[in-house]
Amino acid sequence: MSNTTTKNVDTDAAAIELMGVEVSYMDAPEVVLIQDVSWRIGVGDFWVVSGRPSSGKSALLMTAGGLNRPIRGTLRILGQDVAEAHEKDRVNWRRRIGYVFEHRGRLFSLLNVAQNIALPMQYHPGMEEADIAARVDELLTLTGLQDYADQMPSHLSLSVQQRVGLARALALSFEVLFLDNPLSTLSLRECRWWLDFLRQLQESHRAQGKPLTFVASADDFRGWSDVASHFAVVEGGRFQVVGGRDELSASAEPVVREFLVKEF
Repeated sequence: MSNTTTKNVDTDAAAIELMGVEVSYMDAPEVVLIQDVSWRIGVGDFWVVSGRPSSGKSALLMTAGGLNRPIRGTLRILGQDVAEAHEKDRVNWRRRIGYVFEHRGRLFSLLNVAQNIALPMQYHPGMEEADIAARVDELLTLTGLQDYADQMPSHLSLSVQQRVGLARALALSFEVLFLDNPLSTLSLRECRWWLDFLRQLQESHRAQGKPLTFVASADDFRGWSDVASHFAVVEGGRFQVVGGRDELSASAEPVVREFLVKEF
């Protein structure tokens, strides 16, 4: 048992704040996808944002996570205004924020599974090769990928590649994890694995006094309503907060009812 003293975390603080933000494509900053986003993501929240394909929900997550600059408005990440941030601030964010990208996790095709997972740790000084190897083994076991360590991404199924993307995101001690439509195209069994894994991960960190903040996008709320704590939708270029689980189940909004389909 560890004798490390647990640091108290202010769970009333905001991990991410967007105020009057306009969201665009990363490669087409002149095209406004979502207007006037005001969104407060608290420490320890678990948000799911649902929207139709090409609605802009992925661009919204990339903006909230600091990978895509807002056209206008104020974005604060971990208490820092992005417009006033220096490069050292951005390096700090990259160490404290993880990303799981949609569709095969954006893995590096010339690296095997173990090398893909190790890559984030190799970019940060202070970790010995032996420590990196031990952490990779730990993550392979945690995500059920032990048998795939030496395989190349092109030889793996989509579901396995998505898990590798998750393991890579877990390599560093993040505080906020963005997951871009992680359940898309996965089987029901694999979706259940992801939902159970994320629930257990958040609960274990909360029990240690180190709450994790999750922000996921999804095509609908199927499976998420008993895992996430906060819900929102993107529709017609607008971002709308639905609320918590009670508000989600009670909502009469047609777009919310459409995305609240039968659970797994």
